[in-house]
Formats: sequence, structure tokens, C-alpha cells
Amino acid sequence: MAVLIKGAELNQTRKRVSGILSHGQRGLVITTPENELWVLDTSDYDPELIGKTVIAEGVIAGYDRLTLDWIGEANH
Repeated sequence: MAVLIKGAELNQTRKRVSGILSHGQRGLVITTPENELWVLDTSDYDPELIGKTVIAEGVIAGYDRLTLDWIGEANH
């Protein structure tokens, strides 16, 4: 299940990441298989995704922060 975030800007640098979704000290985060940590700016997500492998896409909003357009469980 993917969640589309309304009002996403399409003219900035975009990024798609995948990894394990969890709660971190700075909020919702994805840890990639390469051990990169991405902090996610969103309030609209399915809590059942916590602990699962997800794919997320959004606009880069800082060194390690994404303003999300959507997030969903990765299909294996």
C-alpha cells in the first residue's frame, strides 16, 4: 500500500530510497542496506510499515532528509 502526499513539489531534486522503516531520535527514518539513514518529513504513513522494508520517494530537504510524496512496502 502506497500513500500519496498531497502538495508535493515536482521541480526540486528528487530521491527514491529503500530500506527498513523505523522511529529514530529525529523522527521517522529509513535505514538503507548500505547503512545510510534518511529522516522522513511526513505525518501521513501507515504505522504497520514500521519494521518493514519500504520504498519512499520525495524531495531532498537537507543532507539526510526527504519531504515525502509517497511511501509503501517493498515487494520482494
